[in-house]
Amino acid sequence: MTGKYAAFFHHFTEAVAILNTEGYVIYTNPAFQALLGTNGSGAVRHSHFETIAEMETIVVEPLLQSVRNGKSIHNVEWTIKKADDRIVPVSAVFSPIVNEQGEIDSILCVCRDVTKEKKLERALEESKQHFQLIAEHSTDYILIFSNKRELLYIPSSLEKVGTAIHQYSYEDILQFVHPDDLPNIVRKFDELYRTYDTQIAEFRKRDNEGKWIWMEAQGKAIVNEQNELDYVIVTVKNIGERKKYEEKLRQLAYFDSLTGIANRSYFERYIKQLIESQTDFALCYLDFDKFKWINDHFSHQAGDYFLQEAVRRVQSVLRSEDFFARIGGDEFVLLLPNIAKEEVSKLADELVQTFHKPFYYEKQLIQSTLSMGIAFFPKDSDRIEQVMKYADQALYNVKKRGKNGYEFYRPTQNRKAIIEQDLPFAILREQFYLCYQPKIKLDSGATMGVETLLRWRHPSLGEIPPLDFIPLAEQSGFIFEITLWVLEHSCRQVKEWQTQFPGLKLAVNLSPFLLNRTELVQHIVHILRDTHFAPEHLILEVTESGLMENFETGKHILTQLKNIGVQVAIDDFGTGFSSLAYIRNLPVSLLKIDRSFIQGIAENSKDATIVDTIIHLAKSLDIQVLAEGVETYHQVALLQQMDCDFAQGFYFSKSLEAEKLQKWLEEYMVFDSHPF
Repeated sequence: MTGKYAAFFHHFTEAVAILNTEGYVIYTNPAFQALLGTNGSGAVRHSHFETIAEMETIVVEPLLQSVRNGKSIHNVEWTIKKADDRIVPVSAVFSPIVNEQGEIDSILCVCRDVTKEKKLERALEESKQHFQLIAEHSTDYILIFSNKRELLYIPSSLEKVGTAIHQYSYEDILQFVHPDDLPNIVRKFDELYRTYDTQIAEFRKRDNEGKWIWMEAQGKAIVNEQNELDYVIVTVKNIGERKKYEEKLRQLAYFDSLTGIANRSYFERYIKQLIESQTDFALCYLDFDKFKWINDHFSHQAGDYFLQEAVRRVQSVLRSEDFFARIGGDEFVLLLPNIAKEEVSKLADELVQTFHKPFYYEKQLIQSTLSMGIAFFPKDSDRIEQVMKYADQALYNVKKRGKNGYEFYRPTQNRKAIIEQDLPFAILREQFYLCYQPKIKLDSGATMGVETLLRWRHPSLGEIPPLDFIPLAEQSGFIFEITLWVLEHSCRQVKEWQTQFPGLKLAVNLSPFLLNRTELVQHIVHILRDTHFAPEHLILEVTESGLMENFETGKHILTQLKNIGVQVAIDDFGTGFSSLAYIRNLPVSLLKIDRSFIQGIAENSKDATIVDTIIHLAKSLDIQVLAEGVETYHQVALLQQMDCDFAQGFYFSKSLEAEKLQKWLEEYMVFDSHPF
C-alpha cells in the first residue's frame, strides 16, 4: 500500500500525508517532510496526526470522524513547529480514500504553507485599519460607492444611530444636501457614472446645529484593466471658511464700503446681464440735493451719515428685483427691470416723498430733497451709453427747474441731436438697410437695372428719411464711409441677382461732397474687385447742381471712373443752371430728367416740350435718357412717343427691400416685354 502511494505522490509539489482511519500516519511524501522540517519519512511514520499537528484530541477526533463518514474537510488551519523551532501556519484538506470494495480505508491529507497568505492578510488588515484611522480622523469625509451605486463605506460621523452600512442607500446620502443644490449634485453624480470623468461640485450641508455649511465634493471613478467601473470614491471637505473669504472679497469688489449697496463694477456687470438676457428696464439717475452743501457746512462724518440714511430711505421703497448702486462719490443709479412707465412714476413719487422728512445728525437738522432723471432701455435707445446720457439729461432738466422731483427723457425734443450722435454708429449697429427701385426699358418693358436707396431704421426714432440724415452725413464727412458701405452691399446683392438675371445694372447715388475726394476711385476699384462686380454694370449718379459746384475735380474723377468702365449719370437734370453745353464735355452716358417735369407732361404742353427737347438734344450727343417719377400710363405713352430710353417710378414699382424686389424680378423679368 505504501509503495503505491510513494509512486503516486512522491513528486507532488504539495505536501501529502496518508492516515489510516484511526488517524495514524502511514505515508508522507518528500514535500510533507520538508514542510515539517524532517529528513525522512521515519520521523513521522506511525505517529498519530494530533501529535504531528500539535492539536488536541478534542479537535482532531471530530475532524477524522467526519472524513470517516465520507466528507471532505477543507481549510483546516493550524500552526506547526518545525525542526528549527520556526512556527509555520498551515492550511490542509482532508478527504476519504475508498478501496476497491467501496470502503473508506484511509484518509488523504494535503497541506500547504500559508505563511505568505497570512502576511498578506495581516498587511491588508493593517492597511484597512490605517485607512479607517485616516478616514475617521480626516477633516474630509470619504465615501465609497460600488459600480451599482451601493454604499460600501461611510464615515462613522455620518452614520445614523443603529443603522448598519448595508442599510444605507445613495438616496440616504442625498438627504444631507440643501434642496437648492440637490439638482446639481444629482447631475454631477450621473455624469461621473456615465463618463468616468472626475466631477467637482459645491453644495450646502446641514451641521450638527442645524445650520447650512458649504462643502465641496470630488468624485473619482476607479476602473479596472478592461476600463470597467469598479467603484467610486467621493471626498467631501468643508469649504465654509473659503466661502466666507470669497464673500469678503466679493463685498470689496462689488459693494460700496460706506453704504453697502452695489458699486460701479457690480453695476456694469449687472447691466450687462440685463442686456444679454434682453430684459427691458428703466435706468434712473438719483441726485441727493444739497449733499455738497451738507459736507461743507457740517462735516464729512455728517455727509457719510446722510448718504447712509438716504440710501436706506431709497431701499425702503424699492421692489425686491430692483437694483441700486453707487457708481461715484455722489452718483447713484437705479435699474428697474420689467416695469411700465406708470409704475416708475408711482415709485418715483414715493422716493421723492421720503426725502421730505428731515434728516437728523447729532441733533442737527438736515434738510434735503431728491431729484431723478429716468430713461428706458431699449425704448429710448438700444445703446446703454446713450440711455445713461438720456437719464443724465433728464436729471439735469429736473435740477434746472428747481430740483425735488423727477422727469422722463423725451426724445422728440432732441431728434436732431440724436441723429447727429447716432449717425457715426449706424453702420456698426446695422441700422442702415437698402431698398431697390427697378429701371424699365420703355421700348420693350424689360428691366434694365435697379437703383439702390439708403434707409435708416432707428431703434427709438423709427424710420429716418434720407433728407434728415444725408445732409448731416455730408457736413460731418461720414458720407464717404456711408457711400462705400452702400456700394459694397448693393454690389454683392446685385451680383447675386445676376446669376438669375444676367446683365442687370446697378445705380448708386454719389454725393457731390465726394467729387473732391480723389481717393474715391481707388476705393471703388477695390470694392468692384472684392465683390467681382463688372464695372460696366455699375452706374454712379451725381446731381446736376452738385456737379457744377465741383466741376473741375468732379470732371477728373468721373473721367477716371469712365476709364475703368463705370457709367456716369446726371441725376435731377433740369433743376440746376447747367446746360447741355457743359454736359457734352463730361464723361456722361445717361441723363435722368427730374420728376418735376415728368409729372405735368400729360397736362402741360410746356413741360412736354421741355422733356421732348432734352431727350432729342441728349440723343444728339449720344447720351441716353431716363425719366424719373413716372406714375401713370399716359406718362409712359408720351415718353415712348418721345423716344425716351428708360423710366422709373411708382407706375412700375416703388422702392423695395431686397427680398421683395427679388420676387418682383422673378415675376416681371420672365418675359421679353413688360405688360405695362
